[in-house]
Amino acid sequence: AFSGNSNTESVVRHDLQHAIVARFLRITPLDWSEEGRIGLRIEIYGCPYWADVINFDGQGVISYRFKMKKMKILKDVIALKFKTSESEGVILHGEGQQGDYITLELKRAELVLQINLGSNQHGSILGHTAVTSGSLLDDHHWHSVVIERYRRNVNFTLDRHMQHFRTNGEFDHLDLDYELSFGGMPYSGKPSSGGRKNFKGCMESINYNGDNITDLARRKKLDTSSFRNLSFTCAESHTFPVFFNATSFLQLPGRRNHNVLSVSFQFRTWNSAGLLLFSSLADGTVELALNEGKVNAHINATQKRSTRIDISSGESCSFTVTERRVLLSTVPERRSFLCRDLEPKRVSMMVRTHSLEFR
Repeated sequence: AFSGNSNTESVVRHDLQHAIVARFLRITPLDWSEEGRIGLRIEIYGCPYWADVINFDGQGVISYRFKMKKMKILKDVIALKFKTSESEGVILHGEGQQGDYITLELKRAELVLQINLGSNQHGSILGHTAVTSGSLLDDHHWHSVVIERYRRNVNFTLDRHMQHFRTNGEFDHLDLDYELSFGGMPYSGKPSSGGRKNFKGCMESINYNGDNITDLARRKKLDTSSFRNLSFTCAESHTFPVFFNATSFLQLPGRRNHNVLSVSFQFRTWNSAGLLLFSSLADGTVELALNEGKVNAHINATQKRSTRIDISSGESCSFTVTERRVLLSTVPERRSFLCRDLEPKRVSMMVRTHSLEFR
């Protein structure tokens, strides 16, 4: 809340501590004057904002090639913003033939920074350092990242929350070969490049040691040949999350003359108990519920009950029901169970949980 003036003559000025990027601004008066009247006159001063945005499709990688084949770097400053609905993906990566590397990636919707300034062949000096920041970053909102390194001292800032740490080992320089990639890891045949997903989402204002990577890509100064369709706009998500409290629910009517039940959704919760879904079948019911942080699927038609997946950790999970098939899995699908031999007839469906994403 910002305090105002107490008369019609004085001017009250408020300087914001942090910059705000916004298209719309809503001012809500909170207190009335002693005379029972309220007046509002406000002047807002700001600057135009130009967003350098690149849309990553999960396939393309931007390669920032060094002028010299090998770079021996003592100081780094990397800044960017990202927005995604995916919980996994490599945001940037660089490595050298001597074993040095830097990787920024999303793992289980957390941001992980990994740096190795060098290890010796005998194993007495291990340089690998990993730091994790944030959670639930697959919310399709913008997040700001700044990495500042001088020798072994690193400031890792996510959404203005800074962590300071020193890298392991005894070396000060980051030795990188050829390039630094954004949006994924170019295939190099090395074990470090296997099994990692490319970033899918949007990045904005990518800056590496003073170079505007986004602007260089727009002017075709960087290698973007791996993109099928390079776009400098950020596509809006077609997913609309819905929040449920402990008493609310969504009930959908059945469709006449349809004997197939087909429903799918993703959900995320920190609660250990609650009813997720209930639906009547032709000769029974299907029920999906949480009990002690685990999923119970109860299908009356087969009298089968399964308890397989612990999902109260806040991870996104996916539930799908189609004709003669029920599938529950985490997102991405690390663990799942399948129930078959159903004879569903859709009459009504009730969904109750704390956070759902419908697709």
